[in-house]
Amino acid sequence: MSLKIDGYKSLLTRIAIAQNVQFHKEAATGIAPFAVRINGIATASNTYQEDTDRLDDEFNTQTKSIETTELDILDDKRDGTTVQIINRIDYHAKFPENNEEADAAHKLKFITDTYRDAPRKNYQAETSYLRNMVEDLNQHADSLALFGLTSLVNKLERENNDFEVLYITRTGKKETKRGRGTLTELAGKANTSFDIVCQIINGLLLMPLDTNTKVALDEVIDFINGQIHQYTVVYRRHAGIAVKKKTGRKDNGS
Repeated sequence: MSLKIDGYKSLLTRIAIAQNVQFHKEAATGIAPFAVRINGIATASNTYQEDTDRLDDEFNTQTKSIETTELDILDDKRDGTTVQIINRIDYHAKFPENNEEADAAHKLKFITDTYRDAPRKNYQAETSYLRNMVEDLNQHADSLALFGLTSLVNKLERENNDFEVLYITRTGKKETKRGRGTLTELAGKANTSFDIVCQIINGLLLMPLDTNTKVALDEVIDFINGQIHQYTVVYRRHAGIAVKKKTGRKDNGS
């Protein structure tokens, strides 16, 4: 039997609103293709997508004014580091000195090609893209070390984290000034719609299913649990950063 979906209720009520919006955007997009493969989740999936779209629209309306000079500076830094990493990997892929470099560069270029347009994404999407790119690149630590890219990838991770922390802080302040009413209500609706989708999927685990449906069910559960895990890690990291700032401890950047 597949593992059920779990651990999301507390997470969605505790993460910052910017993270909540991005979580639902990614989750709704990832769940949608399974609605046609798994009988019983189409209606709930469509409702979840609609609630997510309304939440995203309201969030974008309320947060346009947070695009400050300070955010632009941090965004430019991570853009510059991203382009530097991509260009260096492109160079090594085009001019490898031996078979080892050719194989290593091929692995890394496959990843950077996937996220190549990250600097052209909006703030939220770019943050998510870069987080995933760093994670994927770090799966090939030996290849990064071969080209002297380890410190540069670590630098990008720090810059992306710095941007995300400031973005969430600015969003939170703006949200508080506006009273949070509509945005908080829409986030609650998206949370509820997501919960309904998860409950239906978990319920299907107890039913006799054909092979194709079982495969699709395993895939969507893996996707959702991966999403929950990713945002749980992000939440804990940000909570740790907040504690360090509050107590006056500094991150050594390692």
